[in-house]
Amino acid sequence: MNRDRLRHPHLPANHPSHPYWSPIVAALVTVVPGVLGLAMGQIWLFPSLGPTAVMQAHLPEHRASRFYNVVVAHLAGLASGVFAVWVCGLAVVPSVFQMRILSWQRVAAAGLAIAIAVTIELILDAQHPPAGSTTLLVAFGSLRPTLHDVSDVVVGVLIVAFVGEAVRRIRIPPFDQLPASETAVD
Repeated sequence: MNRDRLRHPHLPANHPSHPYWSPIVAALVTVVPGVLGLAMGQIWLFPSLGPTAVMQAHLPEHRASRFYNVVVAHLAGLASGVFAVWVCGLAVVPSVFQMRILSWQRVAAAGLAIAIAVTIELILDAQHPPAGSTTLLVAFGSLRPTLHDVSDVVVGVLIVAFVGEAVRRIRIPPFDQLPASETAVD
């Protein structure tokens, strides 16, 4: 950790250099879909939401942290993964983590899904690297191509996107405090 940040405890809690902001916000954004999922008996927290929460906490001004990018990229990854799993004939095959075997079909599904997801992100200008994890979770069979799993992913992504966007906007300094090169924040 940058020691200069620790020497400035007078900074407001939402200042980009405050040493406690990112860990607290990343944890908060991660925990919200987990708590809501527990209350509703659903799995709305899954591994690829952690990197999204961290990105929103660390880099709130980055384009890839925006609500649009988060939602579109995760949904593109989800759809691409489902498509690749069906094309490769893996829809009913147990996950690589259950079988403890990585097959050529799973490798092909992963490559196809990532290629499609990244293409969609580029076409829609919605780059969000953590969404690649969602793509691989589907391609490897951890998230199944079922209505139940797909709806859990959609709800989890939306919760993280909304909570992350709220805290992201709290942390982004007002436009008059940003350098001219950074004032294109949505």
